[in-house]
Amino acid sequence: MAEPAADPAVDQPADRPPASRPEPSFRRFLRNLPLPALMPVLALIAGCGLSVLAMLQSDRLLTREEEHRFATRAEEIHGQLADRLQVYQQVARSAASLVMTFPDLHWTQWSQFVEALDMPRRYPGIISVAYARAVPATRSGDLVAAMRAAGLTNFRIWPESAGAERVVNIFTAPVDEANVRAIGFDMMSEATRRSAIERARDSGEPAATRAITLKIDEAAGAKPAFILYQATYRGDPLPPSLEARQASFTGVVLVPVRIGPLVDGLVDEKQPDTGIEIYDVPPAEAEFPLYRSRRPLETTAAISLMRELPVGGRVWTIRYDSLPDGVLTAHEWVPGALLAGGIALSIALSLILRMMLATHSRAVELAGEMTASLRLQEAERQQLFTQAPLGIALVGTNGLLTDCNPAFAAAAGLVREELLGTDLRLRFGDQASVFALEAALQGESGKLESDQPLVLGGRRSHFSLHFQPVTLTEELKFVLAFAEDIGDKRRAEQHIQYLAHFDALTGLPNRVLLFDRIAQALREARREGSKVAVLFIDLDRFKVINDSLGHSFGDEVLRSVARRLQSGLRESDTVGRLGGDEFLIVLRRVTEPEDAARVAEKVVAHLASPFTVGGQNFVVTPSIGISLYPDDADDPEGLIRCADIAMYHAKENGRNGFRFVTKEMGARSRERMDLEGSLRDAIREGQLFLVYQPQVDTLTGRIVGLEALIRWRHPEEGLILPGRFLPVAEETGLVLAMGDWVLFEACAQIRRWRSRLDLSIPVAVNVSGAQFRDGQLPAKVARALDANGLSGPELEVEVTESTLIDDVESAAATLGALKQRGVLIALDDFGTGYSSLSYLHRLPIDKLKIDRSFIHDLSTGASDASVPRAIVGLGRSLGLSVIAEGVETQEQLQLLRDLACESYQGFLFSRPVPADEVERLLARQGAAQPVAVE
Repeated sequence: MAEPAADPAVDQPADRPPASRPEPSFRRFLRNLPLPALMPVLALIAGCGLSVLAMLQSDRLLTREEEHRFATRAEEIHGQLADRLQVYQQVARSAASLVMTFPDLHWTQWSQFVEALDMPRRYPGIISVAYARAVPATRSGDLVAAMRAAGLTNFRIWPESAGAERVVNIFTAPVDEANVRAIGFDMMSEATRRSAIERARDSGEPAATRAITLKIDEAAGAKPAFILYQATYRGDPLPPSLEARQASFTGVVLVPVRIGPLVDGLVDEKQPDTGIEIYDVPPAEAEFPLYRSRRPLETTAAISLMRELPVGGRVWTIRYDSLPDGVLTAHEWVPGALLAGGIALSIALSLILRMMLATHSRAVELAGEMTASLRLQEAERQQLFTQAPLGIALVGTNGLLTDCNPAFAAAAGLVREELLGTDLRLRFGDQASVFALEAALQGESGKLESDQPLVLGGRRSHFSLHFQPVTLTEELKFVLAFAEDIGDKRRAEQHIQYLAHFDALTGLPNRVLLFDRIAQALREARREGSKVAVLFIDLDRFKVINDSLGHSFGDEVLRSVARRLQSGLRESDTVGRLGGDEFLIVLRRVTEPEDAARVAEKVVAHLASPFTVGGQNFVVTPSIGISLYPDDADDPEGLIRCADIAMYHAKENGRNGFRFVTKEMGARSRERMDLEGSLRDAIREGQLFLVYQPQVDTLTGRIVGLEALIRWRHPEEGLILPGRFLPVAEETGLVLAMGDWVLFEACAQIRRWRSRLDLSIPVAVNVSGAQFRDGQLPAKVARALDANGLSGPELEVEVTESTLIDDVESAAATLGALKQRGVLIALDDFGTGYSSLSYLHRLPIDKLKIDRSFIHDLSTGASDASVPRAIVGLGRSLGLSVIAEGVETQEQLQLLRDLACESYQGFLFSRPVPADEVERLLARQGAAQPVAVE
């Protein structure tokens, strides 16, 4: 304290503080003050001092609390952003796993996978999920051809200049105008993308680019974004070495992410108290941040925190700012209020102390709430661990199991207490699991499947195991072991595989497996110079058994026939069922035709003894046709066709016997050749014409559709029905030209009816197997519709199920293209072929048609209605409409009504009639109704 002006000459002692003792003049001043004045002065001095101390203390406490609250808020936002990016990297890994699991993945399946992710809702910021395939520049043309063959007719690789290696974007979803523009882009043509792809390839982990402008955004303006790349490999999901990863590299899954939508939503817009700035380089080197949250103009951050976040091998620097939110805070008014109250009133001290105590209590309360919140989070994590359906175990660095959830114990088939403390390296039932755990203890994650007991002493099943090391500052803390029992899934897959290759009724190989067995036998015969015999067996008058005893008896007879056919054959020979009452025997290593004849005689002999089914005795005789490789044909289809021809000759010669195919049997083929020449003239000279059979609602009797049927008016023979010329057309390939004519003529007739009658019911057109498989059907349908100004739902395409089953994947792609154009799809002759749900639910079908063979004797008994009833129920369960064809009697119609079949066609309502007669029927029925456009 400075000396009073009244005594400036007095100096303080050098060894004592300057203000340790009042100067004499100051003591005199205090002594001379009266007591009433002294007390207020002392009270004012004490009050001011205490007020200043209280103000400073409260300011420190409130500042500390605000900093702590903001730090908690910033850490919460930082954690959410890190979790969101981790999930996005998992999306890239999942998509890469799909590509590696299914190397021949089609772009439509890719779209279905991506659409199931529901990205706009679950993954904001992700624009698309795409796949780019690695291809040498010298093989670029092969990739373009393959993609165009898969349905992307305009596919090209751009830019055209390229290095030795290309990584070309071939799949992208969701499919929209913006994403499609990126198809064909060579990722290696740009340095930023190339660098990230090489990091992803060499590391096997997701790699991110620095901030870029996406190709789809270049025309619309800069929108900061980055791309996550996940490499895919051939064979091993993660090859163990850098050289192996580079050698087996097949491409990358890329996940473009816009940074704005990624971060938006982490900060509440109604309480903008936290500002976020993101940099992908050190802030001092960045001209502008990648992202800056909205904030009031000219605001200054009270508190700022800097955090780093790893993103796909890069590091983001994130700055969090505490911003004013327009609300007066305690930090702004409490210290001033304390000071003003202490100076103004003598009781300010008690108020200030009370305020300080209140502030302290509030701080303690906040600390208690935070502690309770942390305990709640810990309890929730423990509950998640305990109730997770996936088996989870924690393995220490010494290999001992330290904890596991109930799901892991249930998978192992042991109680949790028995598992704790065990060394899994000694208790695993599969040595491969031991090696995987050892690798995880060394820091390498691993996945495998095992059909051994999960732990010795437990139950046996099929398990999927995943070992994930958990590290902190590059030090292994523990290993997470995930176990999933996939035994039921494996058994279901095996059952599906069995159903795809074996006949469900007899257990014999079906058509698919028979063709494969014949192909194997032919390859073996070519190597050894031997022969292969094919015996085509058809049961004589089997329809009589079905009609007289019912289908259940017929099924039992077929099973008995199958057992007899299998007896006596060599292990190398194959007997299978083509369908109905037709069987096939494939004989390998045949040296002479007599070998096949002896087998045929044995078959006749085995079937000669009576069958006993349900107390009924009867005899079933076979007609057998025999063809030989290489004498008669050199491919499976040709051998079966020749054996089929010989079988029909066996029937014509009295049945219950066998015939070899001969040249004389080709006489009928020559007749077919003459018919082929006339058919070519008919197509060229316009002798073909269409008739239309109405499709009628079973309840109202109103016309709900029309089926276009082809007819031939021969200039000499007159009317020739399709049953005579369609087989020739299919065999010679003329069915393609004929089908194109029918398609365009039907669309032209629809246009004429719409202009005159406002026609609004669909017209069905039959598509042959050759038409369906040539790959041009969607384009031809589109041209026919566009040429006649039709939108698509006016046309219905009918395909037989035997056409679809040959190649379900290709069929699904073709039908999908037709559905995109708006065309309706009907499955014709349903029930006569495979009738399998394994493919039916995968195809975009609108209608099932019950074959006329099931309708013919529908009114004869309840058992005969089982197949139509099943088809109607199947259609209803799948949301499909069902129509019956070949309805000729009122009894059949009434039974269809009882089965709730929606519509029918047949002679009961009308025969197929010319177009002018259809117009009269439509006018009389008033059938024009709006077509539902899907």
